[in-house]
Amino acid sequence: MAERKLVSADSHVNEPPNLWTDRIDKKFREDAPYVKKDAVDGVLGIYLFLKDQAPSNVAQGIGGGKSFEELPAFFKDAGYEDGRPGGWDPVERIKDMDLDDTDAEVVYTTLGFRMFWLKDAPLQRACFSVYNDWLAEYCSHDPKRLIGLAMISLYDIDEAVKELKRCSKLGLKGAMVWCSPPQDRPYSLPMYDPLWSEAQDLDMPLSLHAITGMGPESLWDPKDRYVRFMVFPMEVQRTLTTLILSGVLERFPGLKIVSAENEIGWLPFFLQRLDGLQEEFRYLEPTPLKNKASEYFSRQVWACFIADSVGVANRDRIGVDNLMWSSDYPHVACTWPHSRDLVDQDFFGVPVGEKQKIVRDNVIKLYNLDLD
Repeated sequence: MAERKLVSADSHVNEPPNLWTDRIDKKFREDAPYVKKDAVDGVLGIYLFLKDQAPSNVAQGIGGGKSFEELPAFFKDAGYEDGRPGGWDPVERIKDMDLDDTDAEVVYTTLGFRMFWLKDAPLQRACFSVYNDWLAEYCSHDPKRLIGLAMISLYDIDEAVKELKRCSKLGLKGAMVWCSPPQDRPYSLPMYDPLWSEAQDLDMPLSLHAITGMGPESLWDPKDRYVRFMVFPMEVQRTLTTLILSGVLERFPGLKIVSAENEIGWLPFFLQRLDGLQEEFRYLEPTPLKNKASEYFSRQVWACFIADSVGVANRDRIGVDNLMWSSDYPHVACTWPHSRDLVDQDFFGVPVGEKQKIVRDNVIKLYNLDLD
């Protein structure tokens, strides 16, 4: 079987620095997020300034193609002019995709990650609406190859449902929600049912991307980089456990959930433990499930990874049909422009048919993409 081009299940855009200050409703203009080069605590860099949040250095989001050795200087001196233009220019992006043997990309936010932490609900909705409009414009350059995912605010579920419908009409193919909600608003609550129902009816997968939660893993001090990146999967584990064991996936069998940029090597043990606990406590604390917990994962959950040879080696214990490779372009962790070589390393010895599912076919099927 001849190998076909890659399809990335998790890539990104770099929103223009003035996107929100230029486009947001006037009543939110004073609190609109913005990006500029500045010195914060004596450290020069390019920062996102966001209401009630410490400034965030965003060089990591524009550093695609930089070597690890280049990053210290890049974080201090970088501006948008130093990043890949494809991050904000779809014409240049298509050129970069062609250089990387990539047929299509599912496009997530970059700056918007931190906007999931906003506690000002009207401001968050306004920020997300501006982004969703801009992303639809960006992807309209080549809607077969650029697959946009909306950002949906969940403070008001009725408004969330309206925005999900609107984004579907705009041509966006799925949506991001909190990787984990606020502690007093767990996903097990029936208040979310209209959202699950609408996402199911619209066939819009909902993504749980790293750094978008209200849990301690997302909100960890970014200066403690090692700990922060190590604990990311814990947040999505908590959410998947809730969605499965509380019966959300039981009640909404057409709801599709995506774990993005949380890698996959932990999943075999997670699924084993999920089934084990369900069996151990089935009399003491019975769940509302008719099937084994892992069967709901197999039916309704997909997991993206960038580079995870451990996960690929254990693909059969997760489910070949549930895994999707991603390039993470244009972030510093991205595999661009060497994606094919790095994929071949991780998939050494994997049958071509299984490999093609994970690096191409699964994402095409999940998002109903119009690719040959």
